[in-house]
Amino acid sequence: MRVGIIFEGTYPYVTGGVSSWGNTLIKNMKDVEFCIIQIGDVPKIRIPKYTFSENVVDYFEYFLFAKYNFSKKQKITKDFGKKLQDILKYPFDEKVMSDKLYKLFHDYFNYDFTSILKSEIYWEVMLEFYKAYIPYENFTNYFWTLQSMLLPFLNSMTVDFPKCDIYHTITTGYAGISAIMNGIKNNTPVILTEHGIYHRERQLEVLKAGWIKDEYRLAWIKLFNTISSLVYKGSKKITTLFSKNQIFEKELCDDESKMYVIPNGIDYEKFSKLEYRKEKEPYVVGLVGRVVEIKDIKTAIKAAKMVKEKIPHFKLLIIGPTDEEPEYYKECQEMINIFRLEDTIEFTGKVNVLEYYPKLNVLLLSSVSEGQPLVILEAFAVGIPVVTTDVGACSEMIHGSKEDIIGEAGIVVKPKDFVGLANGMIKLYEDDEFRYNASKIAKIRVEKRYKLEQMIKNYRDLYLSVVK
Repeated sequence: MRVGIIFEGTYPYVTGGVSSWGNTLIKNMKDVEFCIIQIGDVPKIRIPKYTFSENVVDYFEYFLFAKYNFSKKQKITKDFGKKLQDILKYPFDEKVMSDKLYKLFHDYFNYDFTSILKSEIYWEVMLEFYKAYIPYENFTNYFWTLQSMLLPFLNSMTVDFPKCDIYHTITTGYAGISAIMNGIKNNTPVILTEHGIYHRERQLEVLKAGWIKDEYRLAWIKLFNTISSLVYKGSKKITTLFSKNQIFEKELCDDESKMYVIPNGIDYEKFSKLEYRKEKEPYVVGLVGRVVEIKDIKTAIKAAKMVKEKIPHFKLLIIGPTDEEPEYYKECQEMINIFRLEDTIEFTGKVNVLEYYPKLNVLLLSSVSEGQPLVILEAFAVGIPVVTTDVGACSEMIHGSKEDIIGEAGIVVKPKDFVGLANGMIKLYEDDEFRYNASKIAKIRVEKRYKLEQMIKNYRDLYLSVVK
């Protein structure tokens, strides 16, 4: 079996999260051949952070904003353009729109979709939208805004992947639309696994982005929603890491019969052999993750300042690479200097976490967005209690799900709540009984629900279910 697994801006060039999950899945499914498909923004030289295992038999890469020569493909026809024009009525319901587009793409799939931008139909629709909705907007700005919105999707629809038995996309969006179109072209089933919910994440980005004018925000959101809905429709199976994610998937997917939860898994034996540090002098807390804005290291630093005032021998280790967002790393260092925490907070850089988990009393996670963080599962296997923000699956992991009511494995607070994070760390320091009990519950929970062997079995069964 050959699986084309599609990553958007992550594996093999970015560590952590989705990349770590993908690398683990590939390495531990040795009887499956994998073709790695990577989607970048613009062509550039990048250094891989992972070494491919022997069962990776092909690598394919394309770029969203590159200019490709699709001359061997047929340009879109007037017939296609007319049908597309009949569909594109604004405003629209995203699920209805995606259903119509999916049916259209089944009839017209092996075309150069970027040629739409040079067609008469495109000009007619573009001018119609302009006159109806934003005639006051600068036309040049309007023209190039539409180009920047549509080109990456049209490239994604047109590019041809290596042929595989399954396409497994790790997000909707650009990766998802490429998977669906290649699935149609090659009569190949598509599986979708969502760590975070793409259309929700893009909506938040669009609403916050300073470079997007208000006139275009709704159009951006509807575009991403439509693409996600189309990918949900075209996927044979839809998996996510935890049940709360399915609430958001159901906003754009009506077919619950193809929706499954497959939690992350870790090598329990490897991490459970490490000994949990009960000695709390000094009191050492670790934040394991990349020093990037989404991990909200600044909120962790604010919390550390409060803990230090209460516990003089407190130490915070920030364990992870610092080179991904150098400006943000510099701002964090400046913040530490202002708070005079140079002797309290240490950036370790990229290290072997197996050497650091035995040094920790508590794991801290301050992220503003997560899926199902592997670092929490790793800490649990060691028996390290966790203080975390309520993002992704973190609350379910700390409190347990409805099938798992054995107790609390740490403390959960709202994102950006540095006071809550500080109080959580102080509570685990002062309440030995709670800390020891959380440690025991953490090990039990990860052993029962989050072992790597079960995760690999679940994905193997999933692959077999769509190719039989």
